[in-house]
Amino acid sequence: MANVQAEASGLPHGESALEFSFQVKGIASLLLLGLLLRLVLATLPGFSVDIGTFSAWANDLALNGPWDFYRADYFTDYAPGYMYVLLFIGKLNQEFHLSPGQMEYVLKLPSIAADLASAYLLYKLLAGKKMEVRLGAAALYLLFPASLLIGAIWGQVDSLLALFLLLSVYFIGRDRPVAGAVAYTVGFLMKPQAIAALPFLALWIIRERWPNWSDERSTRQALLLWLKCAAAGFGTLLVLITPFFELEPWRLIEVLYNATNVQNYRVNSFFAYNFWNMGGLFDWGFKCDVGLGDCASDAHNTVFLGVVTRFWGLAMFAAGLAAVLLVLRRAQGMGMLALGTALSVLVFYLFLTRMHERYVFAFFLPFLAACALLESRALWAAFAGLSALHFANLYHVFIAYYPNDGTGGIGAGPDLGPSLKVGGIYKWFEKGDFFGVSLPLLGRLATVQVLSILMVAAFFLLLATAYVLESRRRRQAAPA
Repeated sequence: MANVQAEASGLPHGESALEFSFQVKGIASLLLLGLLLRLVLATLPGFSVDIGTFSAWANDLALNGPWDFYRADYFTDYAPGYMYVLLFIGKLNQEFHLSPGQMEYVLKLPSIAADLASAYLLYKLLAGKKMEVRLGAAALYLLFPASLLIGAIWGQVDSLLALFLLLSVYFIGRDRPVAGAVAYTVGFLMKPQAIAALPFLALWIIRERWPNWSDERSTRQALLLWLKCAAAGFGTLLVLITPFFELEPWRLIEVLYNATNVQNYRVNSFFAYNFWNMGGLFDWGFKCDVGLGDCASDAHNTVFLGVVTRFWGLAMFAAGLAAVLLVLRRAQGMGMLALGTALSVLVFYLFLTRMHERYVFAFFLPFLAACALLESRALWAAFAGLSALHFANLYHVFIAYYPNDGTGGIGAGPDLGPSLKVGGIYKWFEKGDFFGVSLPLLGRLATVQVLSILMVAAFFLLLATAYVLESRRRRQAAPA
């Protein structure tokens, strides 16, 4: 009887309906706990500049509609994808006349929903693993300190990019590349930093369906699939941006360019612990990355061998991405697909200029999936270490600017800044002499420099780990 019930429910043979009910309750309980935790944390004041900007955009969209949102005299530095969410919130505000505190709380809900959806998707993606692993991975993400800070407290939306990147991995790994292309495109329009993973995901799809050119049927099927993926992605893009640009979709390029070219963002690193802050937060990190005359102060330009650092960043990103593609060129399986996607995001964050501290957040969700699927201690150790470094970076930035206007946001509560600068922790971030001695060749390193060096070193260690794991897989797959 148990087997009949399992088959009727679509369960694997031998798994009873009673067992299935218990499993559903397990993930449902985790999601409920994750939701309650976030709803409580969301009562804390958020990052006032971001919350205030989102609130203004939501109200503008509700009042004027999307077709004239990207106008010349109005500041916007986000792509159209998230504007649909803000349009809905703006309409909600029109209908219910939310107070500033209520508006701030509602603006945090999309990220909270994305975190819950990501945890459930991670649980689904790990199907075939032991239930303890699936539930453990979901719980780990729901309790992931960076996700709690960025979404429920800060009020930012990087969780949405993480969700759609993992959804792309999920579909592509399950041989549904067209759906993967659609998910990727939506993610790109939420946060264009998704562009980091496009080369890896596209080459994975092409390689998986590489045709036998001597077989006409095989060639036709492969070309048709590639065309479907491209059409699905481009079609989704056009459908979603048309209400904003009408018959001028090319204006999206201008919007995305302007978003990266804001005067204050033209620096090597905007507080991100990456390659550029290895040279010091203000010695290299906050110096301008473009040519003379393009910065507030020409004296702050950084040029190496006659080339501005923006182009050095592009070159290093290209080299790092090429290394990822080379190492994983013959990789197989969902675990390696997730790992390659994560590494693409990491190399984007580490070497390109103008990176904000939050831009590495989308690395962790696919990386967590890779850790669970590949069962590598080295990967788990890297996850723990990088999680701590990322949270330190977020805390550093959040407390440095918090609250921007002395009110704790746009109306949600008191100034919590002093209470969050606990003990000597914040002063430790500002420490200019981490080791207390001058090191050979390196001199005296500040805390930010040391943490940035660790972030960059982690990438090369992960690349080496990926090489070892892939080499081991090929040896095991080779015929005896």
